Amino acid sequence: MRAHLAEAGYTTDRIAERLGGGRISFAPVDVVVHLRRLPPEEPFAALVRLLLLGLTLDVEHVERAFWPLDLETLLRSGWLEARGGGVGAVLKVVPHGDLLIASDHDAERPPGFDWVAGIHPPSVTLAKLTVRQNVERSLDIGTGNGIQALLASRHARFAVATDVNPRALAIATLNTRLNDVANLEYRQGSYFEPVAGEQFDLLTCNPPYVISPETQYAFRDSGLERDDVSRHVVQAAPHVLREGGFAHLLVSWAHSPGDWSTPLERWVDGSGCDVWLLYFGSDDPITYAAGWLKPIAGTTRETFEKAFTRWLNYLERHDITAIAHGAVILRRRTGGRNWLRKDTCSLDRLEQAGDHILRVFDAEDYLNSLTEPSQLLDADFALVATHHLEQTTTLRNGQPDATTNTIALDEGIGFRAALDDQTAALLPLLDGKRPLRAALARRAADLNLHGKDAARFQTAAIPAVRRLIQLGLLAQTPVP
Repeated sequence: MRAHLAEAGYTTDRIAERLGGGRISFAPVDVVVHLRRLPPEEPFAALVRLLLLGLTLDVEHVERAFWPLDLETLLRSGWLEARGGGVGAVLKVVPHGDLLIASDHDAERPPGFDWVAGIHPPSVTLAKLTVRQNVERSLDIGTGNGIQALLASRHARFAVATDVNPRALAIATLNTRLNDVANLEYRQGSYFEPVAGEQFDLLTCNPPYVISPETQYAFRDSGLERDDVSRHVVQAAPHVLREGGFAHLLVSWAHSPGDWSTPLERWVDGSGCDVWLLYFGSDDPITYAAGWLKPIAGTTRETFEKAFTRWLNYLERHDITAIAHGAVILRRRTGGRNWLRKDTCSLDRLEQAGDHILRVFDAEDYLNSLTEPSQLLDADFALVATHHLEQTTTLRNGQPDATTNTIALDEGIGFRAALDDQTAALLPLLDGKRPLRAALARRAADLNLHGKDAARFQTAAIPAVRRLIQLGLLAQTPVP
């Protein structure tokens, strides 16, 4: 199957090209549009209809799509199934980079508790936020179709993944075979129970973090009250990390309006880890319940309204007025004072962030080691290559009136920061070839500042430089 799909060009790029790019929608109206681009008599288009869209085709088109593979063999092996007078695919198969990921087909209403979701936006977010350095042992909790464990197996000598859902583990095991992975072991059980007493260098977890009254679907519902599932994985994660190990956890939590971080800060207090809290945004109860229920609550107004009311009553009963979603990144570090930082993360700008995350952790270690802000003056700093500077000029009466400067990171979390004119003019001097003190002295000389004025200029510049270091836009130059 793997070889056949590769030969047929069943790739992310080709599928996106044929279907018009962007995230593929499986809504009925969008499927109608997709089908206009996918004539069933074309072998590649037939594979997309079967394996991606989950449609039924006549036998002739299926045989042509899979030739020279034998149709009877595919039926016996469970890849395909007879449907009336036609044939359909039992599982959805989606290319993700050079991986092939099998899962259940999308449906307006998943068929049961053990339904296994495919690659969805949270999966991609977690993959982008994971540090990709070589490690001895990795662990994925609540693995689902196995995508996070498969990605980790590429830079871990030995990978372990757990899930309470036996069907998820069966599909994940299929995916290890489909991608020819040999260093990945699956274990059935609840959260961390199957790895009790073991430790790992890398942990990923995309738990069923939805805050709801339901226990209907394993991929969504934990059965725990409020945000207890998120609290559980955050508080348990440090205990399975080796010294220096990283954990990357997607979470959802209730909070007071205007104060998103306090619950998470309580959860990580005393964890023995350095902590980075990333906030993606919050929803009010109505938006939250509707967003989770619309895809799977049924097609009739009465069905949806009944479930919607049940969810809203549950959230009101628990006095939940705002629900946040985000990520917690932990690094185990004992024997010293741990640091905590918190940032808002725009998912629209998020790219592969592993290198950026490592740079930010190094920056926090360095900044927290300083006893005086002025110690920055003796270090060399350079702008990272993956940035760009935006300058916007406002006109008044046809004449330039004001200019604003923004520096943006083109990788990782994609931070943006406003700059005053003096900091913007200083950036070209931060090239790693001179200490910050020398760069500031040169800029002060350009401004004809001397004595106390130059000293005040230097003092005022230090917080701006520190912030750029924190964001990962400035990196300390290694000492030769």
